[in-house]
Amino acid sequence: LFAALLLLPLAPAPAPAAEMFQLARSPGGLPFWHVRRKDEPRAVLVGSFYDAFALAHPDKISTALVGASLMESGPRGMSEGEFNELLKDTQARCGISAGAMSSSFSVEAKPEDLGDALDTCFRALNEPALRGKDFVRLRKSAVESRSRLETNRGALAGHLMRRLTWGASPFARWSEPDEIAKISAEDVETWRRAVFARDNLIIVAVGAPDAAEFGALIDRGFGGLPENAAVSAGAVAPPAYPAKTIVFEKDGEQTALLIEGALDIDNAEGPAATAGNNVLGGGMDRRLGRAVRGEQGATYSISSGLGQLAPGLRTFSVRSALANDLAASAIARARAEIERWRADGATPQEVEAARGQLAAGFDKSAESPGGKAFALVSMLRTGRTAQDEALYTQKLRALGADEVNRVIREKMPRVLTTIIVAPKAEGLGADCVIRAIAEIDTCR
Repeated sequence: LFAALLLLPLAPAPAPAAEMFQLARSPGGLPFWHVRRKDEPRAVLVGSFYDAFALAHPDKISTALVGASLMESGPRGMSEGEFNELLKDTQARCGISAGAMSSSFSVEAKPEDLGDALDTCFRALNEPALRGKDFVRLRKSAVESRSRLETNRGALAGHLMRRLTWGASPFARWSEPDEIAKISAEDVETWRRAVFARDNLIIVAVGAPDAAEFGALIDRGFGGLPENAAVSAGAVAPPAYPAKTIVFEKDGEQTALLIEGALDIDNAEGPAATAGNNVLGGGMDRRLGRAVRGEQGATYSISSGLGQLAPGLRTFSVRSALANDLAASAIARARAEIERWRADGATPQEVEAARGQLAAGFDKSAESPGGKAFALVSMLRTGRTAQDEALYTQKLRALGADEVNRVIREKMPRVLTTIIVAPKAEGLGADCVIRAIAEIDTCR
């Protein structure tokens, strides 16, 4: 969720350029961004909170994950079943999601039901039950879920990449089962009181209500929060990517590949970087798909992507699931294609196809009020503006091959770390071979 929220500036978002968010204030003085869609059948209210709890409490790195799950089970004095029935009665949805550097709260309902839905959802935020048996159950479920993820070869490769590149940082252990198991109900309450406050809150509203109507609802919900958060902004040490290939030997019918490196781009270069990435690995009809699957038939899937670990810390990565017997040749072919793309760039025809696909996806996402709202939230969280959100499609469609190729050539990472999960390391050019997760520390 963290990745999904912060990545949106480099992927989907706005609708027509004319539809621009306006800054308004609630009667109680809370600023919020608003787009009115008079005929929209659903209304959405989103609050995003800067969440530096993990930096302040590195020994409790996974508190937000447990806390968000627990708060979604309902407020004090109400069973989880009763909570869900209340939402079902009005066809409302509320969500509390947590990431490594931000947490969000959202309510979606019919405009006429938004007030009631907000009251119900906000009780879960302001008065979470933190029921003992529910806490134990949810924490156990989270531990089991993360443990199962480690049996997935692709997820295991990502886990190993985090452990390797983040090193001593608490983010190396984000969402690991052992970290989740340490969280107590008291930790969740400390996190909730520290993070959910008005001074680190971004509010975005989309739907039929006008600014005055939304403003009253905002005060009704967010106005009751404490004024000041008990977490402060802190620098996040960047991960270190060694130019190495690490193979985790694990029996299985597929080979998982993850290639990753640090991406140093500014916000203005985001559209060009996104288009350049789309040319390389934005679908099975793009370069990596044609090279590895089309030529060799070696892959079940392959894609490249741009990620964001924390504000200012972006990544470029390639992921693939490969047939074991063809993995070595496929990995070599993928690396060759990455180097050719970085050296030669994209053709004008490839850029045209990429920007058209991305702009269409951007506009499609913004057709829903939630897509529109979360797009602006993610942009504001990374230092962009409402105007950037409104003009993003235009900027994409105006991209030329020269700008895209400059970003590919100058900004795409030259130092890449490769994690491979395969039955045997033989033929994969490993610099380090391991057979247990804890052994990754020996590979730096």
